[in-house]
Amino acid sequence: MHCINMMPKALRSGKEKGATIMLGGKAPIVTGALMSWVIVPFMKLEKPYDNLEALIRKLWEWWDDHGKNRERIGELVDRLGMRSMLESTGLPPVPQMVKAPRSNPYVFWSPEDVK
Repeated sequence: MHCINMMPKALRSGKEKGATIMLGGKAPIVTGALMSWVIVPFMKLEKPYDNLEALIRKLWEWWDDHGKNRERIGELVDRLGMRSMLESTGLPPVPQMVKAPRSNPYVFWSPEDVK
């Protein structure tokens, strides 16, 4: 363990304070631990935390509309896909959300993207 003052600049804490928002992690006994997704790599947090509250409300609404009885939000993302969650919450897709490289070569476009 090193003193934070001796750490390289890349690891030293900065002046901006905020949070990384992750979604969907759990540790069931039967299947083993499941890692969560990074949905917001960095969100600046300042009182009264309106941006965090708005994000949580959007996620709750999506979960309430599409979730099954006793289904966790991570299971819902697995079932419906990250695209559905991102479209409903208005979050932009970022590289930190990718768990693994694509396994198929096909690209799917939404109808409004095709001209």
